[in-house]
Amino acid sequence: MTLAATIAGAYPKIGDLPEEQKLRKAFHDFDKGIVSDEELEQIMSEVTEVAIREQIEAGMDVVTDGLIRWEDALTYQARKISGFKIGGLTRFFDTNTFYRQPIVESRLEASKPMTIADYQFAAGKTEKPVRMVLTGPYTIAKLSKNEFYREFKQMVFDLAYIIHAEIKALEEAGCKFIQIDEPAILSNKEDLALFLKAWEIVTAGLTQAEKTLFLNFGNIGAVYPKILNVAVERIGFELTPGHPNWEVIKEKPVKDKKLMAGLVDARNTKMESETNLAEAVRELETQVGGDNLWISTSHSLEFLPRTCAKNKMYLIANVVKQLKGASVS
Repeated sequence: MTLAATIAGAYPKIGDLPEEQKLRKAFHDFDKGIVSDEELEQIMSEVTEVAIREQIEAGMDVVTDGLIRWEDALTYQARKISGFKIGGLTRFFDTNTFYRQPIVESRLEASKPMTIADYQFAAGKTEKPVRMVLTGPYTIAKLSKNEFYREFKQMVFDLAYIIHAEIKALEEAGCKFIQIDEPAILSNKEDLALFLKAWEIVTAGLTQAEKTLFLNFGNIGAVYPKILNVAVERIGFELTPGHPNWEVIKEKPVKDKKLMAGLVDARNTKMESETNLAEAVRELETQVGGDNLWISTSHSLEFLPRTCAKNKMYLIANVVKQLKGASVS
């Protein structure tokens, strides 16, 4: 795939317009017993379809399902893994958002795939490539409360087998692009050897889909370039203006991997300029080549108001189109 526009994961579930509030109202009514499970699922499907459509309208070349069904980065998967119970709210890194902390009560196992139905729904709504998003084994383990495993590493390894099985199931369902988020490793560099071992389990024998390891909420310097040893086809991380990751890759450029470059700040409503974004893309093209480069947001768009999220997508798409046109001419 040539130079492409995409987003880093989730899409805002709620907007400013009355019709963009339906999911919030549905959750409220569901808690009161007014809305049934089936009705809530139908509304989540409708909002998912809108999220996909708005990505396409903005010009995204690779879309996600918007993770509309995900309460947060951990709970959706944790609910589908036996051995977890869902605990109280905990702050998600340095954001103003929270996740329900999974608590390990017994050995972690998943008897069936977690996201196949989500992929099939999304793929049925667009001819664009759909990239599914998962939270990786190390991050799930690190952000959970362990009340069962004697050794943290065994918890990570069990989760690695679960994520391996999920990726395999997605491959078999026809999914060609899968993003696995592992932000927790950036602030726990002492676990890098464990992380790399776990990822040998995650990726073993999986060759049908392009896998992206996405790292944000931190500086990659502590784990780079060793992190490039992970057997994925694409690596992704924050490269917003002035981010320390720029200095890291200038010293040791990305080699032998495709890149998903988080150039557009998804935690700041300020709009980047097309000129500056284009200059950053050209600089990265000298490292990895345009054919190996995706331009994306630095984080999920859920941290932004929906109107701002749309504008950021249009910005990315416009720059990608301009640069593609320049390369043709």
